[in-house]
Amino acid sequence: MRGVTRAVRDRGHCRRRADIRWRAGPTRAPRVTPRFCLACGARLRRVRAEGRWRRRCPRCGWTYYANPVPAVVAVIVRRGRLLLARRGRPPYAGTWDAPGGFLESGETPEQALRRELREEIGVGVRRARFVGFATDRYGPGGFVVLAAAYRVTPTSTKMRAADDVSEVRWFPLARVPWRAIAFVGLRGLLRKAVRRGTASVPPPDIEGYWQLTPGSSW
Repeated sequence: MRGVTRAVRDRGHCRRRADIRWRAGPTRAPRVTPRFCLACGARLRRVRAEGRWRRRCPRCGWTYYANPVPAVVAVIVRRGRLLLARRGRPPYAGTWDAPGGFLESGETPEQALRRELREEIGVGVRRARFVGFATDRYGPGGFVVLAAAYRVTPTSTKMRAADDVSEVRWFPLARVPWRAIAFVGLRGLLRKAVRRGTASVPPPDIEGYWQLTPGSSW
């Protein structure tokens, strides 16, 4: 997945380097927090609203919502083996992940899935079936990601690591390195997807899964 590499410096967003809040951890991931109103440029204030702490403009009332960033991942299983991609860039460089990435503006999840698989492992999508959602933080203290997972049949089994992937590998289902998969929410969803083709109800925290019955479509 691609991450945020620089702050947007337009008026009302991040005006100085200090606006990018770095968090310590195994890797560092940027957490971009606006300090100025996108509507009028006034300095935002931290207020308690709707049961959460938010940043709100005292002049015009505009409120910043830290909404999840949409992404897609591919669950590719063939002959009892699961395909995983090794992350070549932070956060969590060197750990395993499912092929996929963030949606570009104007893309549907299906379009993003096809683009990401072509970019990362060099294959197309023959068939794709939606299996569930996973939510995670993109690195320690990073932004929240909402990933839509698809059970994918690729156009070819000849795959190559490209873009931000350093290696692709097939793992027998009995030997998948679950604890080495970067994202906890995705890890749980992958377990459910390869085991029963369904996902379970999320726990009351940021990392979890949404229920989807077998055979459902999106």
